Amino acid sequence: MHKNKFMSLVAVVILALLTVSLSACGNKASDPNSNATGGSDSQKQIVIGVSLMTLNSPYFEAMKRGLEEEAAEKNVKVVVTDAQLKVADQVSTVENLIAQKVDVILLNAVDSAAVAPAVEAANNANIPIIALDVAPSSGEVVSLVASNNKTAGVTAGVYVAERLGRKGKVAILGGPPISSFTDRIAGFKEEMAKHPDIEIVREKNVVENSTDKFMEAADNMLTSIPDLDAIFAVNDFGAIAVDSIVASSKKEFKVFSIGVDGMPDAIKAIMEGEVVGGSVAQQPAEMGKLGIDTALDYLNGETPPSVIDVPVKLLTKDNAQFFAW
Repeated sequence: MHKNKFMSLVAVVILALLTVSLSACGNKASDPNSNATGGSDSQKQIVIGVSLMTLNSPYFEAMKRGLEEEAAEKNVKVVVTDAQLKVADQVSTVENLIAQKVDVILLNAVDSAAVAPAVEAANNANIPIIALDVAPSSGEVVSLVASNNKTAGVTAGVYVAERLGRKGKVAILGGPPISSFTDRIAGFKEEMAKHPDIEIVREKNVVENSTDKFMEAADNMLTSIPDLDAIFAVNDFGAIAVDSIVASSKKEFKVFSIGVDGMPDAIKAIMEGEVVGGSVAQQPAEMGKLGIDTALDYLNGETPPSVIDVPVKLLTKDNAQFFAW
């Protein structure tokens, strides 16, 4: 009898020890203490909302590819929206992302000033904003991930000055009022100021970042000032527009153009033609990847730099064929 009682007591003790051991293992497995990289099965998946000004462009298609590839690599969900170059649509898409309670919003603004209501709405909802390529002019932004656009303008200016022998008439083909364009123009003007024999005789800003509007502006420039030596365009659409107007005209022009972006059509024009002399290339896919990484750094409690520069590179006939986004 005593023996049976003793054996029963031993069994109870063993069972208790097993229960404690299994409980401890279970608690350890459910507490991964992992960083914000998408999480495990026990964590809510991180969702990053993205509002791009347009997807009707190889440049922004490359940026979208970079965003999605990095999101997949880091096991986070990314929701990409297209504002179709309309401020009202962008404000609406950002409001929809806020309603979905995304963790971070990556914003590529259609208009630096007019996008303010979208930024303020995200700020009020305590959803951090990281700017891609374009800086909003108001509201709180964690970081701007962008090419150094002023450097891009300076680089284009150096090319123009050297090709002209530091003497001639130039024009600036600008775009809508977004920070990337205004910074490029500021950089170009800064370089031109070093060359007193180069005169900026015209500056025209198109109202919409589209091929048609750049074509209209380029046509107007060359019609009114046919002896232009060079045109600096704030993007490759503008540089290619100059090429198209020259090619379709019965007049003879000596003008050449240079743009910014490094888009495939610009590379083709540089290699095969004579009007588009160069492009200051950006890296949109890399910009997208850095946007995702910056968002995750912030969610992990880090403080990203206020500005994260993505390098630019001058493309000419000497090296354009080797470049790709």
